[in-house]
Amino acid sequence: MKRRAIIGLGISCLLASCAHQGQSGLPGMAWSLNHAEGEGAKLAYGQPQSDNVLIMMTCQPRSGRVLVSMTAPVDAPSDAIEITSRDHNSRLAADATPGMGEGASYVEARAAVTDPALASFAATGDLAVVAGGRKAAMPVRGPERAAVNDFFAACRA
Repeated sequence: MKRRAIIGLGISCLLASCAHQGQSGLPGMAWSLNHAEGEGAKLAYGQPQSDNVLIMMTCQPRSGRVLVSMTAPVDAPSDAIEITSRDHNSRLAADATPGMGEGASYVEARAAVTDPALASFAATGDLAVVAGGRKAAMPVRGPERAAVNDFFAACRA
């Protein structure tokens, strides 16, 4: 079920597109929050009302843990997901499995909700994925702020 939610362009497309966008993120992409009974809270960056999701964070209520999931090119290192928020960088140890699309893998990493980059993202709305030395910004805009706040409030132990 998690894999169906992480269908998308993959991190290579995200990085290529965001390299030209700076801190503005990808056109048509936004943060959204979903609460599914038995599955917990899901915060995703992707096209609204679609399965085209570039990165997803999930957690069980009050667990204090976040699962970060995304797709990555098969030829890219997939032993970690590297995220950054302002001055905080985190390299989250990850497991990779072949992805839904050819040439992609599905990467998952677990982290404490108090991880420095995640905590900074929760506080500032600033998040980027780093791969190949390039940052792909996924900024929180206006009303998306409430979704990010609600997600981290639900996850905290």
